[in-house]
Amino acid sequence: MNESDFEILIENGNTGFYQSCEVTQFFIQDKESKAVTNLFILASFEDKPFVDRNHSFLTSKKGINIDDSYNLGIQRYYLSIDETRERFKTLNKDSEWNYNGDTSLKLGKLNGLTKQFIPSREGQRINHILKNNFHNGSYILEFFDESKNHVDFLLDMKKIKLLNQLSEEIKKIVPIDLSVLRDRIGNIIFQFPITTLNTRSKALPTWDGVELKFKWSNRFQMLPDCLIQVESIIDKNYMGSTVVEYNLTEKQQIFIGNLDQVNHIKIWKKNPSLLLSTFDGTYIREFHLNTGIISHEPRIFEIAGKEQKVAVSSKGMTTGKKESINYTTYINNTLYEAEKLNLEKTLSFKQYFKGDSKSAFEDIKTLVTRNDKNGVYLWDPYLTSEDILRTLFFSPTNGVPLKAIKSNNDIPIPKKKISPFKRWLNLLGFGNKKQRQTNSIASKMIAERSKLDNPIHNNYGINLEFRMQHSQYGWTFHDRFLIFPGSKETRPKVYSLGTSVNSLGFSHHILQEISHPQRVIDAFEELWEKLNNEDCLIWKYPKN
Repeated sequence: MNESDFEILIENGNTGFYQSCEVTQFFIQDKESKAVTNLFILASFEDKPFVDRNHSFLTSKKGINIDDSYNLGIQRYYLSIDETRERFKTLNKDSEWNYNGDTSLKLGKLNGLTKQFIPSREGQRINHILKNNFHNGSYILEFFDESKNHVDFLLDMKKIKLLNQLSEEIKKIVPIDLSVLRDRIGNIIFQFPITTLNTRSKALPTWDGVELKFKWSNRFQMLPDCLIQVESIIDKNYMGSTVVEYNLTEKQQIFIGNLDQVNHIKIWKKNPSLLLSTFDGTYIREFHLNTGIISHEPRIFEIAGKEQKVAVSSKGMTTGKKESINYTTYINNTLYEAEKLNLEKTLSFKQYFKGDSKSAFEDIKTLVTRNDKNGVYLWDPYLTSEDILRTLFFSPTNGVPLKAIKSNNDIPIPKKKISPFKRWLNLLGFGNKKQRQTNSIASKMIAERSKLDNPIHNNYGINLEFRMQHSQYGWTFHDRFLIFPGSKETRPKVYSLGTSVNSLGFSHHILQEISHPQRVIDAFEELWEKLNNEDCLIWKYPKN
């Protein structure tokens, strides 16, 4: 990393007037060897004066228990600007974190990235691990752990629940959520919050420009030269765009001709070139208020013998200007149709109707072929071996894990263990009533297994396991998912099928990609572990 980025950002008046740095350090300690490994470090600069280290442990002496081998500790302390500069230089040159002369903290292979501007807007993922980035944004200098060697056990997809639980414990102490930023585990971030300027904007009454309000830090003796960039975009077309000089006043009007759609505003410091403020959004041209009168008589009905009451209001009337139809209405309607077609093309969202079975299966095969590099999971309560042959067996990548779960919650299996010999006697029809009930499930499992044990199959490149949820094992489920787990390099994908695999295209259902795939994968992996029992195994290949 070029140290000049640090010097530019730390200089008074560029992004702030920093006098101290708050360091929050998350570390993993080996219970046996006492070796300490970096989980994450955030060094956030502040305008308040440095007084002393004020070191404190935010966790107990033992820390937060991770598992049988590791604990998590969190400590916080303050550094002067000169001390922080030395820490940065040592880290940049020697890949060591110096804490009071101690450089034993284990770090991964760090890559120092160039400075990044992080907007304050909602939905900015990295804001989950930054401090109070809700004003004008922040610059960061990030040392990215590209090996993750020391923290691999937390990133193992089979142990993802462990990281989620650990993140929940961390959030009880500090507002940092590592569960949504697994990629940042092992990293070290220096945060430079923009404290020199606050801005507000509003649309001009003529709707052809914006008015900006500026509130500068009172520590400025002379305001900096800035450029203001304003753009208005619809359908990826620039309907209005301009770059103007800042007039050094508290308010400034900028005319661009059109504000009808998404607007972007950037305020740039000219020397050095730094972003001080951004805005992305739309302005409200008109609003409609719907009012109604609540009836004195409620709606009364009964659920499970209990009386329910709901207050009922009249439809009411709408006040305000009647919504007008203009060119943006036509454009947005067309964009909606184009988006719908694109979603169907990419299989992110597609409807199927009665008679579409062939098309639905072809689309599932397409998804499996495109996305199987880290494996494929099928989660369907009514899954059959034939369904697996029509879907997972089309995975073209050799040896990737293929997992399938079905459910059968008709008949309980007794918790009492029986010997393998007695189990097979039961399968042949002998045994008491409870054992015969067990046979019902066992016979279904044998029937499914026989379809996959077809001697015609050579199973070349197959690495598949098929488990059944039943009785006391795991829990019953309803939803159907096609799952593509992620890796360090690729993000996961999960599709809701809308129906069971054996009903694809038999009646109306919707295939759609879900927006939070990892949570579904976590739930699947948790159930998968609960079913890690020979009584739940239908079929496995290779056998050992």
